[in-house]
Amino acid sequence: MNYNDLKQQFPNLHEIVAVSKTFDCASILNVFNQGFRHFGENKVQELLSKKDCHNDIIWHFIGHLQSNKVKDVVKVAQWIDSVDSIKLLDLINKECIKLNKNMNILIQVKLTDEETKSGVNPSDLDQLLQHAQLLSHIKCKGLMIIGPNTDNTSSIKQVFQSANALFKETQKKYPEITELSMGMSHDYKIAYDEGSTMFRIGSLLFGQRR
Repeated sequence: MNYNDLKQQFPNLHEIVAVSKTFDCASILNVFNQGFRHFGENKVQELLSKKDCHNDIIWHFIGHLQSNKVKDVVKVAQWIDSVDSIKLLDLINKECIKLNKNMNILIQVKLTDEETKSGVNPSDLDQLLQHAQLLSHIKCKGLMIIGPNTDNTSSIKQVFQSANALFKETQKKYPEITELSMGMSHDYKIAYDEGSTMFRIGSLLFGQRR
């Protein structure tokens, strides 16, 4: 499955992030050669170990980011897709100022009751977006949603519909918000039908995790 085929299949999609966690540089380069340029890692040490796989890779950090790891991530990533607090926004901006670097970010919103998932509550989203506008080196591009951990397609669809409604409402006040990142290897088709502009696909591209 190459990049151009996926883009043709989903014409309204803006980007596909190839989730490369647990896979080595050889595997990453194989997917890179299929046209993918955006790659995502959810562990800081893994991201740092792969940063030199190819100079043209655009790195996304997609995992829960701890305060003491912000400095390391800012040095390598062009996107941080999992921002969920004002404190994190401030720390990212502080490190970006030191490097004279702008950071694309997505606000991770929690739309399920699962304790294992991070994210800001929808009721607190506007507060984060307002704060992001005050920060010189932060470019808030959109929202990131993780669907429920279930095989029940109606439950997945319901969460993604709520995400799209929140996304559209957010765009009215913040027109610079253009990305709704949702949909992984098992639910990306449902996500696209409900308005996703960015997939995060791993096993579909790389095979089963090691």
